[in-house]
Amino acid sequence: MSAEKGEAEPTERRSFETVRAVLVAALIALVIRSFVVEPFKIPSGSMIPTLLVGDYVLVNKFAYGVRLPFTGTLLLRVGEPKRGDVMVFRYPDDPSQDFIKRVVGIPGDRIAVRDGRVWLNGQPIDRTSEGERVYLDVTNRREVRAERFIERSGDGADYTIIHSRPAGSRRDGPWIVPEGKYFMMGDNRDNSQDSRLWREPFVTAEQIKGRAFLIHWSWLVAYGPARNRGFVGDLLYTLWRVVSLQIEEVRWGRVGRSLRGPAD
Repeated sequence: MSAEKGEAEPTERRSFETVRAVLVAALIALVIRSFVVEPFKIPSGSMIPTLLVGDYVLVNKFAYGVRLPFTGTLLLRVGEPKRGDVMVFRYPDDPSQDFIKRVVGIPGDRIAVRDGRVWLNGQPIDRTSEGERVYLDVTNRREVRAERFIERSGDGADYTIIHSRPAGSRRDGPWIVPEGKYFMMGDNRDNSQDSRLWREPFVTAEQIKGRAFLIHWSWLVAYGPARNRGFVGDLLYTLWRVVSLQIEEVRWGRVGRSLRGPAD
């Protein structure tokens, strides 16, 4: 009896230690994902050429402050978004969706678009033509020819944008950015649903999730309907497409690429 009891106790103890280790690891992962860094998949071409469909980026949740998970309530302010930052946030018109765009206007800024060019506080933002860029429109399975520019934000950050349509004569705006809010635009300026088109044109501080800073993986799998499946649902859907050999391309050259500076 004593021998059997002695064998059962170590087995139970090992089982308990295993369960505890799994729970601790899950808790650490949850804390890291909630407060430090979170992965985000690029679902559309609105940030081409900086980000491509199928890129996976890391988002620094601590870049602008410590926030409560789910609510976004700011507990401790660490920094402020700067013009030129690539930011992930809850879509103002539908907070159940996460968007990724570039910060173009900060509180107090006056933003306008004239002939396709952004004006900041009465002056055109500096930009330099870099020739033609051809990219794949994954949704429509066609090549798009665009004009490429290096743009410099009001805070001195350089990044790449593209225009795929001739500049019109209309003037968009102006928008005056309220206190505590931000004006966002995609780098693919003619193919981006951003502050210029939203019903509520500004992102509030509470809607910010963090600053995207690194591409940690990039591949193109067979295109499927764009749906808001959530993180776990999208992960399982992507794994199914990988297992069923629907991978079209692994972009090894993009892995580990910083989002600061002009795109290739």
